[in-house]
Amino acid sequence: MKFKPEGVMPALVTPFTRDGDISEDGYRQVIDYTIEKGATGVVALGTTGEFSYLRTEERKKMLKLTVKYVDGRVPIIAGTGQHSTRATIALTKFAADLGYDAAIVISPYFLRPTDKGYYEHYEKVASDGNLPIIMYNIPQCTLGVLNSNVVEDLAELDNIVGIKDSSGSVPYILELIQKIKGKMEVIIGADECFLSAVVAGSKAAIMASANVIPHIWLEIMNLAQNGRVEEAAELQRSTQTFARMVLKYGAAPPVKAALRMLGINAGRSRMPLDSGGTLIPEIKEEIRIELEKMGVISKLEHPSVQDDINILAVLEDQGILLEDVSELQKSSAANEIVSVGIITGPKAGLVGSAFVRLLTVPKIGHEALSVILEPNLAVKPSTLMFPTRKIDSMRQASLFYGPVQSGAAKAIASFLESEKIPTKTMTDDVVILALDIDLNSRNRREITAATKQAVESALEGIWR
Repeated sequence: MKFKPEGVMPALVTPFTRDGDISEDGYRQVIDYTIEKGATGVVALGTTGEFSYLRTEERKKMLKLTVKYVDGRVPIIAGTGQHSTRATIALTKFAADLGYDAAIVISPYFLRPTDKGYYEHYEKVASDGNLPIIMYNIPQCTLGVLNSNVVEDLAELDNIVGIKDSSGSVPYILELIQKIKGKMEVIIGADECFLSAVVAGSKAAIMASANVIPHIWLEIMNLAQNGRVEEAAELQRSTQTFARMVLKYGAAPPVKAALRMLGINAGRSRMPLDSGGTLIPEIKEEIRIELEKMGVISKLEHPSVQDDINILAVLEDQGILLEDVSELQKSSAANEIVSVGIITGPKAGLVGSAFVRLLTVPKIGHEALSVILEPNLAVKPSTLMFPTRKIDSMRQASLFYGPVQSGAAKAIASFLESEKIPTKTMTDDVVILALDIDLNSRNRREITAATKQAVESALEGIWR
């Protein structure tokens, strides 16, 4: 019977060691994980497998390892596309001899053929390669598009069983489904097109992110095929940020980072893809958070928010000692997400000196920032905010200096609008806010609202 692609199949990563060698144990771990999570097949040496960085002998080694580690549990598809037709046929025959179910063949790249050249290439590989063939359209890498009329003609050949489209073009993939549905399978290669293609009739996907979340893609497919499209759409939305990160950062590096967070030895990428700065710590943190949101890994719990911030003690930790407290006013407030300590006093006094010291001699991880409503529009009285908890990552900084600052500014602006702030205070005094936030929070709007509520409560203790 003709091989029929179906379900969700990962384009397996190829784990490399620090020295750039193939990590066989890591590869076995990746295969075991994807199959345990429900993958309906696996694809060796796809784009995410960094096939273009492997010599032919290394590709043959990977093909052998895949057969060995899969051990008949699911169908296996070999990536056999090479620059020339002859080389592609040779590697396809090699995969056939190993017992592969099909071969996925990328369109010839670097030196691009005409439409006639594409047709003759695939026709020759299909007739001489001894395996069912899946065409592979990824124009962002090959710089050439498999036009739908060429695909339609190739669909008439018995040994071509599908086309994987990774162009990311919904109109293109829908056109293919319209023209060749029933003749061969249109396979989804672009994550963000997944639901659109499934609703239109696609029944198979080969994707990089399926190394990590094949079970989620399968659930989306099942929901859509059973008419529960709204539920499927909601679930797909939960994957979108991770899917975009996979595409943005070169597929293999973010996928491998995610797998390592799951305890799987997915190794590194090969140079030049593994360029040292491919994934900076902040990007890895964002990947971890997306995995948490999808329920793939457990949430990393940070310490709870400080219940009561003693602003004088916090300033002392910053190297600022206010001995004479007669000229200042202080207050504090907290909720489940934000805790705040406030101090206010004359610009010309101790509070004013502390204000200047926080700006000019910042403590690393506790840098102070002026509170503004929008660029070039600072609140009145002049207000400074700084974190009591050390900021350790770009994400934490974006939370504190983004939604937290916004919430603090809105709170002070609301007091100004309600005329609760004395006129003399607006011109003669400054305000310092020490804030702690729940780093477990994921909703930026929720953080802004909680900050506004906490700061307003604290301000009530000063300006009633």
